[in-house]
Amino acid sequence: MMILKCLVCEHVAEDFSENFRCIKCGGLLEYVLNLEEIRLSKFAGPFSFWRYRSFLPEVKECLSLGEGGTPLHKAKRLANQVGVDSLYFKDETRNPTNSFRDRCAALMISHAFDVGSDSIVCATNGNLGASLAAYSAKFGLSCHVIVPKNVDLGKLAQMMIYDAIIEECGEIVDDSLVKAEEIAKETGW
Repeated sequence: MMILKCLVCEHVAEDFSENFRCIKCGGLLEYVLNLEEIRLSKFAGPFSFWRYRSFLPEVKECLSLGEGGTPLHKAKRLANQVGVDSLYFKDETRNPTNSFRDRCAALMISHAFDVGSDSIVCATNGNLGASLAAYSAKFGLSCHVIVPKNVDLGKLAQMMIYDAIIEECGEIVDDSLVKAEEIAKETGW
């Protein structure tokens, strides 16, 4: 259903290389969906994030803290104000760390398990770090989080509670990303 394709040279890779880069040119790899196959998909199983596996990169084991399956709330008054028939809000605060980022954390940690990683690293200014810290704590990975000075303090507290290794770097998350990429390159995380 999905292929890995280089953003630069469009080389199709069979799997992620060790550093998530194209083996031909060094460009970043991204997943590309086969929309025709997706249209034929049938969804089964519990109402959760993993119910939509056919839309996701393949993993051997679906690790979960109960993410997804969050409710929709009808917003009648706002729909009237903006002139539409109906409008709904998706309540992502029902996820384990109160964030939509729990969905990608579940996928990322599942992938880390597939490739045998015992540690992960990320740059974040809040939600992703809290999510990855929670999933790492549950499934026994070491979580290294690089944050900028303006990190959300509530999310920083969550990262600390889940025993993430936290390093401050830079004024904005882009500065932290440079540091996280350096660490990933040095360690192979």
